[in-house]
Amino acid sequence: MQKMTIDVGGRPLATRKSRAGSILLLALGLGMLGFGLWVRGLPGFVAWQTVRDHSHGLGGRPTSRVWSSEPAVVTSWLEHHGTPVPPLPDHAGSAGLVGAHYCSLVDRVAAHVVYQGEDASVSIFVLHGPVRAPSGWAASVHGVHVHFVRAAGRTLAIVGEKEEDVRAVLRDFATTVAAVGVALRVDPPRAG
Repeated sequence: MQKMTIDVGGRPLATRKSRAGSILLLALGLGMLGFGLWVRGLPGFVAWQTVRDHSHGLGGRPTSRVWSSEPAVVTSWLEHHGTPVPPLPDHAGSAGLVGAHYCSLVDRVAAHVVYQGEDASVSIFVLHGPVRAPSGWAASVHGVHVHFVRAAGRTLAIVGEKEEDVRAVLRDFATTVAAVGVALRVDPPRAG
């Protein structure tokens, strides 16, 4: 008995199957990359990242940080490291400025300005990268309040355990920014 072979399009069947598998894997990989890029700028995802890092304050493993209660010193340090910021207030409600550092969030690096007091802790994150949220977007993530605001061409995330502390930062920050004539855009709060 003789074996018969059938020529299908000049290529062995195994080669066509492996090419189809490679194309499928490539398509899935590109789809996952596209999904990751889409998720990256979602306000809920960015808020979750800032809440996660807020609890670290100036602790954790930052390699570069400044300790100072003087807004001019912190602003100068951030600008020296390539992050222009609008004028920082010296207090955020009852919390005082203690310093700043750079932190690695899941998908970006952010400047993290820390305010602490006896019963208050507030963070201002100067975000790099996309955030697809209107200025004034607000939400509560795991009981921590987050408010996005645009100032001087940057998106800032103001994060605190108490809503009144976050609102106090917005007021103090708006007053500081207005004193030097920098545009601060705060739209009415929206539910997250």
